[in-house]
Amino acid sequence: MGLFRTESVVLNYSNLQAAKEWWITAFDCKPMKVPADWDDPLPSDIALALPGDSAPTILLNAQAEVEHQQQFERSTPTVPIIFCDKLKKAHEQLSSRGIVAGAIQDDGETQFFEIRDIEEHIIEICKEP
Repeated sequence: MGLFRTESVVLNYSNLQAAKEWWITAFDCKPMKVPADWDDPLPSDIALALPGDSAPTILLNAQAEVEHQQQFERSTPTVPIIFCDKLKKAHEQLSSRGIVAGAIQDDGETQFFEIRDIEEHIIEICKEP
């Protein structure tokens, strides 16, 4: 099992290829074929799996395509969450890869920190509940 896990992350990017490379560099994601059972696939969709996952849980879309195909609901109203059981190790790993990781915080229920991807999306890294 890998350091990170998530149920699902969907993000839209103006530069899809750069975003794909960022995810591969940051989290060691592996590109995979978009599963046939995913809702409303778009031609630009890129599916990624975190290390240790046998199926993709991360979906990247081209922003222009999402805006053009307005019948698709691909907005990202909430901050995506990626879980890990070793928060300090995750913080160190991401920082060593040139990703600015915020301070580890404790909100009384869990510990977490935030990072920003190449298009300034906030991604929260949370200690496994």
